[in-house]
Amino acid sequence: MRLLLTTVVSSIAAIAVQPLVLVLWLVLPSVLSGAEMPWGDLGPIFFYSTLFATPFVLLLGVPLSLILWRFGRFRWWPLALAGSLAGAIFAGWELPGGNPGYSSGGSWYGQYQDFVVAGEPTVYGWLNYIQSVLAFALHGLVGASVYYLAWASVLRPNNSFKPNPLRGSA
Repeated sequence: MRLLLTTVVSSIAAIAVQPLVLVLWLVLPSVLSGAEMPWGDLGPIFFYSTLFATPFVLLLGVPLSLILWRFGRFRWWPLALAGSLAGAIFAGWELPGGNPGYSSGGSWYGQYQDFVVAGEPTVYGWLNYIQSVLAFALHGLVGASVYYLAWASVLRPNNSFKPNPLRGSA
């Protein structure tokens, strides 16, 4: 029962931290640069960030943590590495570019830039791609770290009833 509680608490914590990560890499730079922020859109964005994180936590994080715990190898770094890789692989699965007639662009820190021209990614296209991969890796890293901290705080050993031996005894 304690393992189930630990898994549920850790999963909720890892999912709930995702809007905060989104604020740090998306909202905060926009506000600091003086860009207009559509504040009314943040609620749905936060909702979708938690919704998007849920399958990663439940389908990857929970089984991995249970396997590591079962074999006595539950540590921060394997979870952090797995979370980072899961986010990075998902975001980086498809390289920038496209069909020969395809072109696209977008805002690169307040200025419009071409990302893909005639199916070939530009420098800004690659920079945007790398930034997206790193941002999703950050989501995975933070989610896995919070998962680990919640897990460790719930399942830490309870030493409150261990007697302290007197000096000189034994």
